[in-house]
Amino acid sequence: MNMRRLLPTLLLFLLQLSFTLPALAQSGGGYDLDWWTVDGGGGESAGGGFSLSGSAGQPDAGALSGSDFELTGGFWHGPLAGKPKAVADLTITKDSGKAKLTWSAVTEDIGGNAISGVTYNVYRAIGDPYFTPGAPYATDVTDTFFLDPDTNVLTDSASNAFYIVTAVNAGLESEDSRRVGTFVFDLVPGSS
Repeated sequence: MNMRRLLPTLLLFLLQLSFTLPALAQSGGGYDLDWWTVDGGGGESAGGGFSLSGSAGQPDAGALSGSDFELTGGFWHGPLAGKPKAVADLTITKDSGKAKLTWSAVTEDIGGNAISGVTYNVYRAIGDPYFTPGAPYATDVTDTFFLDPDTNVLTDSASNAFYIVTAVNAGLESEDSRRVGTFVFDLVPGSS
């Protein structure tokens, strides 16, 4: 048989074989991906302590959910509906010897749609202006202000406090607000 004729046939066979190999599923830790698909897309979905990056999905597949998980499918999906915009104008003042945070109500999600029933989380760190928010200092705040009950943040130089506020709607939390904080310092008398 002529080698020139055999080579294209062999290449075609190998190409067909590569498309018919089964996908190997991943499983373990209570999760099982025993199915697979080839579609266009990608991007990142995150929430509830889980993040999925680079998934393959069809464009604008919408929210897919089941059990405790939700995946917004597709690479070209719009903003996550209901996720509130960030608090834009956080300020701090002194009120009756306490630090008072104030901000404007968040009334839209990141897609510009009207939302209601928004609550707020307040995060605080002592002595660390660049902290990464962990557990909220106060949750489910329904007003657009928060009065810190800790009077030390305005009287003790070792208790300088820094704050971030986030908006929460339907279990979705906004990005962080800007940071505000207190600054107390001790004056030390000089010598003459």
